Amino acid sequence: MTGTRRAGLALVGLLGAGAVIASGTAMASTGSASATMTGMQMSPSSSHSHAGFTRGWYDGRTVRFYYTKNFSCSAPPASKASSGCEAGSDYTQTPASNFDPLYVIVPLGFTPAKSTLQCPTAGHCIDHPSTIDLSAVLGSGTSDLPLPPHSHIVATSNGHQAEWWNVVVVGVKTQAAWNKIVRGKSDWTLQYLQRHDSSAVTGNIVTNLFLYFSVLR
Repeated sequence: MTGTRRAGLALVGLLGAGAVIASGTAMASTGSASATMTGMQMSPSSSHSHAGFTRGWYDGRTVRFYYTKNFSCSAPPASKASSGCEAGSDYTQTPASNFDPLYVIVPLGFTPAKSTLQCPTAGHCIDHPSTIDLSAVLGSGTSDLPLPPHSHIVATSNGHQAEWWNVVVVGVKTQAAWNKIVRGKSDWTLQYLQRHDSSAVTGNIVTNLFLYFSVLR
């Protein structure tokens, strides 16, 4: 069994957790129009330029990601998701020659505090795909699922200049590990857990998904 496959099997837990979070957000949105915007702050021109914000973690602190382009997912791999995006199969084409990794951390089998999820609604976050193909890690029947609720970690600010970021998924399997990541807010906290507490977090799961944003203070 490959490392990606082993890491991917743990993602089974996200289906139930994601559904709980998504349904909770949906119920909240019926009472308030602003609730539907949770996890994304849109600029007035966003319907045309896809511009908006999410939060992210970098170097021990919370920062803002400013998105100005829609996501990119190129084939191959031959994703069956409506978005063309796939986890468990690496990219073969890139939207730019220079890019950095974006660690997308996904809670597995538990529901963390909504305030710790930077994209809390399944399938709905600014300039992210609404769906993703997980069949390379979960098998049949998972080829067009909503993108799960998650948070973001970067290892560089790229001088606060916008660039493309390749998404690397990491599943977090315990609330205790999630809390450590929330406190650490850094790639080195995540990597420490991967090296020393692999029962609590998965390895890196590759994708063909790229997001475009700048890291702001």
